[in-house]
Amino acid sequence: MFFRQLLISILACFFISSTAFAQEGKKNTPVDAAGEAIIIEGDIPSAKLEAIARAKWDAMERAVGVEVKALTIVQDAALMDEVVKKKVGGSIRDFQIKGEGQKKDIYWVRISASVIPAGAKEAIAELARNTSVTVFVPAKFPDGDIEESNPLAEGIINNLASQGYQVYDVAGGQHTLTAAQVEQAMKSNNFLTLRGLVYKYLSNVILIGKIDTTVTGEAGKDIGEGMKLPYNVVTARLTYRLIAGKGSGPRQIIASGYEQDKGAGATIKDAAHNAVDNLKDKVSQKIQDAVTKHLQENNKKVKVLIDNITDVNTNLSLKEFLQGIAWTTDVKEEGLGEFSVEYPEKTVYLAASLSKKKGLKIINFDDFNIRMQYIKF
Repeated sequence: MFFRQLLISILACFFISSTAFAQEGKKNTPVDAAGEAIIIEGDIPSAKLEAIARAKWDAMERAVGVEVKALTIVQDAALMDEVVKKKVGGSIRDFQIKGEGQKKDIYWVRISASVIPAGAKEAIAELARNTSVTVFVPAKFPDGDIEESNPLAEGIINNLASQGYQVYDVAGGQHTLTAAQVEQAMKSNNFLTLRGLVYKYLSNVILIGKIDTTVTGEAGKDIGEGMKLPYNVVTARLTYRLIAGKGSGPRQIIASGYEQDKGAGATIKDAAHNAVDNLKDKVSQKIQDAVTKHLQENNKKVKVLIDNITDVNTNLSLKEFLQGIAWTTDVKEEGLGEFSVEYPEKTVYLAASLSKKKGLKIINFDDFNIRMQYIKF
């Protein structure tokens, strides 16, 4: 009888603990947030709705702790609500308007929202971009110092940025990732710790790595036949992984590598920096090629239908506009107001770019289709 009661007590404790753990991600977080929108043609109700939508996104981003604001990229809150409407609905349990008003042609609102962080993370991760890269490659020097910003990391960042990628340097912001976590993730191929970078930077491609440096020659050391080494020599060894994934889904390794190079200098510190700098020339292009290959593999065809196109000249103008959108690789004209667009990004970004053109109004879209209306002025 005693053992039966003990077993029941243990099972009850286990059930309570498991339930508490399961509910942990569903706890509400109270957040104060704000949003504003332009009043177009005196339509205050529409501006208020957009301002509230923007405030909701602001609340989710504050709860998660992002560094790249989704609205700075998409700009249209309605488009973001459309692409993740189910997850947005599950992210904010309720909200109250604490203040609102009009300032010239801007309508503003302040809200107090109850946010579920787990749902907010999923919603924000839906907007993570394929064309952005988050970089974290710390270097450990012979004296034990760890430098997150170093010649190799800076070289990779500059190289990718020059090709049009949005590159986010983790070393330059507030983050929770450490060099030890990077090493552990690479040893185990478990990249759960990197999901926080997706939420913070809206980036689907993450470069992580570690650089170890070792003194392999000291100035003044005898190198035989009465000769002494005139400088210090340090060998730098880089191990890296290029990780990609879909939003909040599992991460996959799209490239990995090991490289090493040597550097010489008057001091050990100089030699170490030179070794890391030499690695930069070996690795930068390889990583850029891997990112580009990944982007090409994600290329998809999106059908763009635009209602009310009645003449060839307007159709040609729209085709030229589509061809000028960043990352569009090909546009085929299939009829008046009908286009097939090859695009490696998420469709929401193509829809957002199209909605910026005067006269185009979004009707709806999904992963492979965009429907718009053309309004003549």
